[in-house]
Amino acid sequence: MGESNTITAQTTGSPTGVWDDPWPKGHPVEGERVAIFAFDITAVDGSSSRIRTYHVSTPDRACDGPVAPPHTTPQGDTVRWLGFGTGTVVRSAEHMSGEQALMAPDESAEAMFRCQVRPDNPIPSGS
Repeated sequence: MGESNTITAQTTGSPTGVWDDPWPKGHPVEGERVAIFAFDITAVDGSSSRIRTYHVSTPDRACDGPVAPPHTTPQGDTVRWLGFGTGTVVRSAEHMSGEQALMAPDESAEAMFRCQVRPDNPIPSGS
C-alpha cells in the first residue's frame, strides 16, 4: 500500500465536538490504532455543497456509517458526522514548541494537528 491509500486526518474534532481533543500529549503516534470519522458539510446557506474533513479519535470509539442525523448549524450549514471504522497512523502530527509554532503559525497549525492514516478498509468517495 502506498501513500495513495492514506488520508490526511485532523487529530482534534470528533462527533462529541468539533474542538474535542481525545489524545494524551504526544499522541497519536506512528503505528497507533485510531477511529476514523468524516465531518461533512453538505449545504451552505441552503445551497448544496460538499466539504469533507477527516478526524481521528481513540479506537474504542470506532463505528461505521452515520453517527447522528444531519443537522443545521446556527451559521446555516448542514453538517453530519460519519464513522469509517479504524486505521493506523503512518505519519504522526508534528510536536513543536510554542516558539517554533509562532514562527509560522498557519503552517504550524496544519502540521501540529494533522496526521496521515491508512484506513483498514477503503473509504468510499461518495459516502
